[in-house]
Amino acid sequence: MSEVKFTRHAEEMLIEREFEREFVIDVVLNPEWREEGEGDIWYAFRRVGERVVRVVVRGKEKPYIVVTVYFDRRLRRKSR
Repeated sequence: MSEVKFTRHAEEMLIEREFEREFVIDVVLNPEWREEGEGDIWYAFRRVGERVVRVVVRGKEKPYIVVTVYFDRRLRRKSR
């Protein structure tokens, strides 16, 4: 069983936003930092140069479900 699964929307965003599946899985399993969301949603983050990738994840236990992935423009200039 895979540790990370993708919704249909997330699959479409991989293509549209040109993210590699393996990269997104690595961000989920080894984030630079993470934040809790509402209910069972949480966010995994990783810096890529000047940009920050945000992966929206559902589930507190594996298999995690990737809901969507994008470069978070609000975090671009912030330092952590």
